[in-house]
This record gives sequence, C-alpha cells and structure tokens, in this order.
Amino acid sequence: MNILLPTDGSDFSIAAARKCSDIAAKEESAIVRVVSIVETLTPDEPFDTESDYYQAVVQASKAAAEERVQIARTLILKDERNSGLTVETKTMSGKPDKLIIKECEDWPADLVVLGSHGYGFWSRTLLGSVSDSVVHHAPCSVLIVRKPRD
Repeated sequence: MNILLPTDGSDFSIAAARKCSDIAAKEESAIVRVVSIVETLTPDEPFDTESDYYQAVVQASKAAAEERVQIARTLILKDERNSGLTVETKTMSGKPDKLIIKECEDWPADLVVLGSHGYGFWSRTLLGSVSDSVVHHAPCSVLIVRKPRD
C-alpha cells in the first residue's frame, strides 16, 4: 500500500503523521511518502523585491520544507511497529492541492492521509482548502485527520 502524507509542519499535520504511522503499522508492505510543498512566490511590481532577498526567502522556505518532511519521517519511524517500513521524503514547489493530487496520480498513491485545519464554510470559500480540494479530486482514498482536542 502506497500512503501519501503531505505535511505543512502544523499540529494538524503531526496528528495526520501519527494516524499514518498507525495505518502503516497494520499494512505488511506499506510505503509512506512524506511530502512538503513550498508555495511559489512571484514577486511582481509594485512589490518587486531585490533578487537577493527573494532568493533568501526561497532558500529558507525550501529548508523549512525539508525539515518538515524529516520531522514527520522520524515520528513515523520512531514507532517500533514501523521498524522495517520504507518512508520516502520529497519536497516540491507550487500550489499544494494541485501538487498533492498530481503526486497521487504519478506515484501512484492508494491513500492520502491529510491533516485538516478545521476551517469553516466561509474560510474555505474565501481562502480555499487544500484538504477539500484533495478530497474532491484525488484518484485514491483520502483520510482527513483532525487534531485531537486538548
């Protein structure tokens, strides 16, 4: 079973990583691919920034994405039940919902385990929702995980 775990480093993503770890532990030949996506920045006039600053922001974003996938990978492999599990990591740049769906198709994933920020109707309408888009467009099953209440 190929399990795709997108992460943005939030508490919601950590809850999804824990759920993914539980699912993978029950699957004999599971492979988990942890992905983190850096949203691309396009500096345009009148907000054009100096190229050095822009490059520094891009590099910092990529480093943060790499750190996020490693944190999720470590969390999954820390579970003794997953000692022989294959956990791949990948970082990408672009629009998160589109890239997650494309990764589901290209890899191909059997399941996506995705954290939900719990936005209400108006927030999803105004801001969009990655999890909502993935649920409606992914070619495989999608499990939306909510962060446990404190």
